[in-house]
Amino acid sequence: MKKYLYFIFACVLTLSLASCDDDDQYSIESVIIGRAWTGDVGMNADNGEPLFSTFTFGGDGFGEEYQYYSYDGAQYEYYRFQWWWEDDFSNNLVLNYGRAGTSFMDNVRVTGNQLRGTFHISDDSPGFNFILEME
Repeated sequence: MKKYLYFIFACVLTLSLASCDDDDQYSIESVIIGRAWTGDVGMNADNGEPLFSTFTFGGDGFGEEYQYYSYDGAQYEYYRFQWWWEDDFSNNLVLNYGRAGTSFMDNVRVTGNQLRGTFHISDDSPGFNFILEME
């Protein structure tokens, strides 16, 4: 009887440790793909007017950003980007806009219907804490 209890305990322990192997980013990825996320990431138009953005992330590693004027909602700019996780151990996204440069979303997390993190327009720019609402 004791052998069976040890065997059952070993099986339960093995299963519980195996479930810890999933990286947080994969669960975040399954939530962000295919949805629109809108909010302020600290961007301004050329004339200094504040903007808000709507991001979509595709399962193919590409996404889109639409920028709008905060005061009237008129579209300001549109960008297509390639996105990927910075590495397997973090929740940092790299957004490669091609000729327009590379931006970063650091410490990405989803709480409820909100995508949160810190947005860096470039590698050496100060970060802007953002909250994007899921549409």
